[in-house]
Amino acid sequence: MNRVKYTPEFRFTDGLYLNFSQVKTNNPIPPTRIISRNDPGDFNFFRDLVENKSISYFDGFGAQKEISTEKIWGFCQEGKLFINYNDEFNRIPIIGQACHFISDVTVIDTYSDPYYYDRYDNFYNPYYHRPYNRTSRSREMRQYIMRFETGEILSYNRESILVVLMEDPELYEEYNSLRKRKQSDLMFFFLRRFNEKHPIYVSVH
Repeated sequence: MNRVKYTPEFRFTDGLYLNFSQVKTNNPIPPTRIISRNDPGDFNFFRDLVENKSISYFDGFGAQKEISTEKIWGFCQEGKLFINYNDEFNRIPIIGQACHFISDVTVIDTYSDPYYYDRYDNFYNPYYHRPYNRTSRSREMRQYIMRFETGEILSYNRESILVVLMEDPELYEEYNSLRKRKQSDLMFFFLRRFNEKHPIYVSVH
């Protein structure tokens, strides 16, 4: 098995990645072994596939298997990786020792409504007022870092950048010596420098 240095022009192998180990070896379940009524050559094949609750496929020995869609790592389409995170499949546009991607997350807020009045509870006491808690849900965009060596996912913040840079003492000291505001401004700059100094090598078949 050959390994090549990753560059932005590199194309991962299209297919279904059941786990992160398959990502590191660039060895997914190919579309031809996935059981589906849709055409494997269709542009939306994987997008439609992951809409199902489970996915069936043939393993390397020809045995039929089935896996819950929520348990797969992700898929690759036209050489681009999509990771299963926060109940959706998100493309990873920046790949290196420290990958970077964006995902929406559901945020639940609970707050007290001071204007709520329960006419039944307060029938005998018109001056009584009980606070009422309301709950709202919203989707917010969040940024993440994925460490290519382990598949570990970290929130994209100063603390995570420091964790990543610990593997490079020179960059770590340079970044850590900056003021916190400057660190926040230069997170992506140092992430890119780290990836340039520590390239990854990907298997090709």
